[in-house]
Amino acid sequence: MNNHSIMEYLYRDADNYKAYGEILLTGNVTDNNIEELKSLLDSGEYFVAEQVSIPTLYSQLWKYSNGPTVADHAYHEFSELRPATSGEVESMDLWGDVESLLSKFRCAGTHWDCMQSVHCSGNINYVECK
Repeated sequence: MNNHSIMEYLYRDADNYKAYGEILLTGNVTDNNIEELKSLLDSGEYFVAEQVSIPTLYSQLWKYSNGPTVADHAYHEFSELRPATSGEVESMDLWGDVESLLSKFRCAGTHWDCMQSVHCSGNINYVECK
């Protein structure tokens, strides 16, 4: 049996253009893992990727607009946490494990700091989750 999981997420700018991403994790997810993760998201779906060390997806849209636009913002959306297929395990780089992912989201709690995103300005003052 496969002992890997996938977290699917996306970036949707204010104009509703979308970019999709996923990370490969070791470990199997449970319904409790999924519910816990959702409980830590802003409005049950939004997070700041930089705050939890997940690759941002902004640049997938920037290639069409030659860089950031006024429609860009700090939040990515959680889509799904599911078992990985054998093809995904073979073709994707490993991000980490399910418990590390949950730990980073727990550290953020529900206090998502858009100041950690390239789309916010000002002083960045936050505790980095390890």
